[in-house]
Amino acid sequence: MGRAAVFIDGANLFFTQRHLGWQIDFSRLMAFFMSGYASVQANYYVPASEPVSEENAAFTRVLIAHGYRITSKPVKKIVNKETGVIVMKGNLDVELVVDALSAVDEFDTFILFSGDSDFLPLLRALKEKGKEVLVYSTQGLSARELLAEPGITYCDIALLRERIGQARPGDCLRTEGTLSAAEQEFPVRLPDIGEIFTGTVLKVKPYGIFLSNPFHVKCLLPLSFLGVSKYIKDLTAIVRMTDLFEVSVFHVNSAREVAEITVKLVDKKMVEELSSRIEA
Repeated sequence: MGRAAVFIDGANLFFTQRHLGWQIDFSRLMAFFMSGYASVQANYYVPASEPVSEENAAFTRVLIAHGYRITSKPVKKIVNKETGVIVMKGNLDVELVVDALSAVDEFDTFILFSGDSDFLPLLRALKEKGKEVLVYSTQGLSARELLAEPGITYCDIALLRERIGQARPGDCLRTEGTLSAAEQEFPVRLPDIGEIFTGTVLKVKPYGIFLSNPFHVKCLLPLSFLGVSKYIKDLTAIVRMTDLFEVSVFHVNSAREVAEITVKLVDKKMVEELSSRIEA
């Protein structure tokens, strides 16, 4: 399996999801690609509006926790001097192209989430460099030039709902660490000891914190691995659901039906933050 680089045009994908009528689960999307490649770099490009809403902040935390690198820049308000019409501009196409070409030696397969034909010069340049090129979009929002371009593999997102879509009303909710049928069909790798990732809080227990993770396994950060020297009387009182924990894999247990990992907190700033909350 080769190395893949996923580049997501966030603004384009927003309209794609609205057109499809369903939302992508970005943890399942990462799992989908990790099942087919030895390594996956995921890059998400999105304009930033001010002030940042709680919903957008939460979405950003989810992306970071599942291994996405986010590139953003403020939306500009441009006033037409003749008409007085205000135009909002937040295009990150140039940033995406520059990043892709700068990292060209780091991947074998380039995966673009966009139906915009403006990216054709980039795709042609990557093909000339011997890269496999895939485009993910959907019918009706994909430029004809992309569909007609030879040497590009086109993938319709509409056909992937069962693999990457968010749970629909009436679907059974998964418990911590369990896999959906789609994820069982396309399993992801287990982490290596010492591997570092960032997880969001799923649940807090007296003995530790259950974290989200890009491996879709049960992940526990035990109380004893928080690195806090002070006595913690009530862990639930000092951990917030909005916290991000940068952790290192300490132990992997693949003997169970659902694999489990134990992790240690490696973020010194978070250790200090937790310690300060004990005093508060």
